[in-house]
Amino acid sequence: MDESDLIKQINLLKRKLAREQGGREHAEQLLESKARELYQLNQKLTDALASLKNHEVQLIQQEKLASIGLLAAGVAHEINTPAGYVVSNLNTLNNYIESIEQCHQTLDNQEQFKRSQYHNLIEEHDLNFILEDMPALISTTLKGMQKITSIVGDLKAYSREGSEEFDYVCVDELLIETLNLTANQLKYHVVVETDFNCPNDFYADATKLSQVFLNLIINAGQAIKEKGRLIIRSKEFAQHIEISFEDDGSGMDKATALKLFDPFFTTKPVGVGTGIGLYICNDIVKKHQGEIKVHSEIGRGSTFIVVLPKCEPQES
Repeated sequence: MDESDLIKQINLLKRKLAREQGGREHAEQLLESKARELYQLNQKLTDALASLKNHEVQLIQQEKLASIGLLAAGVAHEINTPAGYVVSNLNTLNNYIESIEQCHQTLDNQEQFKRSQYHNLIEEHDLNFILEDMPALISTTLKGMQKITSIVGDLKAYSREGSEEFDYVCVDELLIETLNLTANQLKYHVVVETDFNCPNDFYADATKLSQVFLNLIINAGQAIKEKGRLIIRSKEFAQHIEISFEDDGSGMDKATALKLFDPFFTTKPVGVGTGIGLYICNDIVKKHQGEIKVHSEIGRGSTFIVVLPKCEPQES
């Protein structure tokens, strides 16, 4: 090989190396550009996910507030009844105190007071009845205030904004609290029977679960058009618990049952249902790693079964 051929080969190699270097630089620029695009896309997806989660929290809270609006009249009635006899009792107690004060003033103004006069005074102001009636009056007043406190406490516990706070809760107590809130919704046309067998605490979000229970109870009440029955059972198994809500209302066909948990699907008239209640319930139960089962038949009622695993808190 002469010198000119060698120079040609060297030049050829140089051009080849230059092309490869140029291709590598182009590939690196392209890779950097794609990496930048992926990073920006990831940021957008992260922001979108955060926005979706925020909207989900707002949606759950809106549905909860809608339920509270539905309960408001009933809760007001439930509070009004004990408040009424508390006021009545306090007025009666005030009259009793006036009678006792008058008796005391009469005695205080007398230097000498005969036994016969004393008995006449007691009879005049009906002190024996007053002293006999006062403990019962005070007792019923306290019970009325305790009922009001209980109803308000249950409503506050339900209405507080959830923050996914898991803790050990008693399902049976949660069911009782929820039934207290829905009492006025049901008591005129639904006989509620309970069979609670979950005395042990388990790890869950009490606020969210109460929203599930309340929604299912109200739905059962609305499915019963005239007079009917709702049976609520809780049962504990080795690895999970089950809470069932069985009504003898109108029921539904299989096609309707399959759509129950779709967002904005509702069988209720316009203005009655939002169409997101059961969707949210299903989402809450799924976040507890559980499921909701539905058995229904037209004209024979429906049974909703909430299945929840016994989860333990994760170590941080």
